Amino acid sequence: MKYQGKEANIDKEVVQHFGKEWAKYSYLDGLASDALDAQFSSYTNLINFGGFNKDIASAADFGAGSGRWTERIKQYFKVTYALEPSVDAAEVLNRKFSQDEKVRVINESIQTNSIEDGALDFAMSLGVLHHIPDTQKAMLDIAKKLKPGGTFLCYLYYKVEDKPFGYRLIFHFTNLIRLVISRLPHFLRMFIAKIIAAVIYYPLARFAAFNLKRGKDVSNIPLHHYAEMPFIMLENDALDRFGTRLEQRFNKVEIATMLLKSGFELNTLRFSELEPFWTFSINLK
Repeated sequence: MKYQGKEANIDKEVVQHFGKEWAKYSYLDGLASDALDAQFSSYTNLINFGGFNKDIASAADFGAGSGRWTERIKQYFKVTYALEPSVDAAEVLNRKFSQDEKVRVINESIQTNSIEDGALDFAMSLGVLHHIPDTQKAMLDIAKKLKPGGTFLCYLYYKVEDKPFGYRLIFHFTNLIRLVISRLPHFLRMFIAKIIAAVIYYPLARFAAFNLKRGKDVSNIPLHHYAEMPFIMLENDALDRFGTRLEQRFNKVEIATMLLKSGFELNTLRFSELEPFWTFSINLK
């Protein structure tokens, strides 16, 4: 599918934005490795990687970015495709995996790529599809690459309708701020993201960490899932949250509907009980 008009412009701008973001936050030096390991464990708690035959199984990371998740799944597969539409991010991936025979970097889009249909045992897309104009179509495109019974792991931003009124009010206010910041030149977005990370993300994250140590429930403290993350990840995610022009959010029913239309087996759908929401896994029919 080729986007046209306004959607095409937004899609191109989002790809360029993320390319610059991952060129900046490449994690090539191993910085924040322990925190990324912990985040990866939360994302993948639904998946039994031991169930794949690493001598023959294949996987793909759709929207691989800097390759931080590709790096952590490659050990379980014979080959892992790191698919990334941005030229800048693909350069980071090539530097990271240039000597790795288990990883193949593909500078292509989810909509149009060279991965053979029906080739994958496992497909993963974490925090990507909600930044695509047609999330439903992107799911269908990924489904085509899976073998029958193949597993799809995905993370999509969730709607906050189940949160208290004050939480939702803060969310809608910050979303208005995002709409303004995301239209600024990229260097200004990065500068503002640093400020937001320092004066908002960091204090709230550490407040949540303080309450966690006291055994308190922190689920309604904004940004509580950043409690134990280093500052570079707060800065990275602040840019991700406020610097991106296109952002969509879904509830469980909407996600299930898209998956059904994409050919997945709904009775295999499982949603993670760990944040961030919604992370889910499902098998293709």
